[in-house]
Amino acid sequence: MTTMEREPRHSGGRAWLALLLFLLLTAGYLAALRATLGVSEVQSDRDAAVRDQVYLALHGGLLLLGAIAGFAAGRWINGLGLAWATLLVVALAVTMVAVQLASFELACSAGQNGLVRHWHC
Repeated sequence: MTTMEREPRHSGGRAWLALLLFLLLTAGYLAALRATLGVSEVQSDRDAAVRDQVYLALHGGLLLLGAIAGFAAGRWINGLGLAWATLLVVALAVTMVAVQLASFELACSAGQNGLVRHWHC
């Protein structure tokens, strides 16, 4: 056997790392939403601008953090930083939409308003 044989690459560790990063960032997102729950209560016209700024910083910051963490992990694991960053950003964006839709549905149909934000149905 003159050809060089490669050992099979085990990607299980990489998948667990991606899942761990995703779960940590999702838990941070839910904790940040709970921490800013008082901001979502509408009391005056001026509050809407503040609420929008808080939510922009929260969602944009999480996506930026996900991109940075994904890029760093991807470069460290296998040199595919952009792929990992894209994976985490897309997964987090889908999760954000799902959380907002689910909380709206729970608030308007089941009366569970105020889980992660206050809704007006």
